[in-house]
Amino acid sequence: MILLFTCSKKTWDVIKNIFGYISICTPDDCARQRALLHTLLQWSQLAQEHNIQYWIAYKTLLGYVQRDGLLPHALNLDILVMAQDTSHLAELCTLNFSSNYELKLHPQWFIVEKTKRSYFNQEGIDFVEPNARFINRKDHVHINIWPMYDYNPNQTRIEKNSQPMLTEYDKNYKWQLSPKEWTFPVAEMFIEWNQSMVPNKFKESSSSHL
Repeated sequence: MILLFTCSKKTWDVIKNIFGYISICTPDDCARQRALLHTLLQWSQLAQEHNIQYWIAYKTLLGYVQRDGLLPHALNLDILVMAQDTSHLAELCTLNFSSNYELKLHPQWFIVEKTKRSYFNQEGIDFVEPNARFINRKDHVHINIWPMYDYNPNQTRIEKNSQPMLTEYDKNYKWQLSPKEWTFPVAEMFIEWNQSMVPNKFKESSSSHL
């Protein structure tokens, strides 16, 4: 499968509507944020076609909620996927993408503790923390793809009537828990023919952008 991507003025208008007003701090911000939104649009189309469930996270979600757009200094985007879906990303890595985009999966994605992972520079894997990256090679921006787990490694047994939780291994190498209902079901954010996904907790913010 070859993924082609062209951008007309109408398409760019749609992309701008995904995050609303784009804040600008420096002359370089507009071009970089345009590239980031192009990349998000391409990823969203790919994820929808292959049934990959994801949702925007971290500073990307912060910008969406606080500013109706990207944070002005954003250099990349962040999304989360369930860790067990990472095997599907491995299948996508074998596809023939357009010359502008590629998906790179860390060979040690199954190792939860990032300090135990290695760099694979010869293979273009210059990261250890996210499980994968969706890369816009033309504009030199990317989307970090982080894992979310549906178990608590610090919990020795499941208590009766306990609240379902999701866990993630944060940048301080600690486990962070959140109620599953904060994320699922993820909310669809439709703009004409395009969609992005946000956690359930922020679906009201999502609805205000339609």
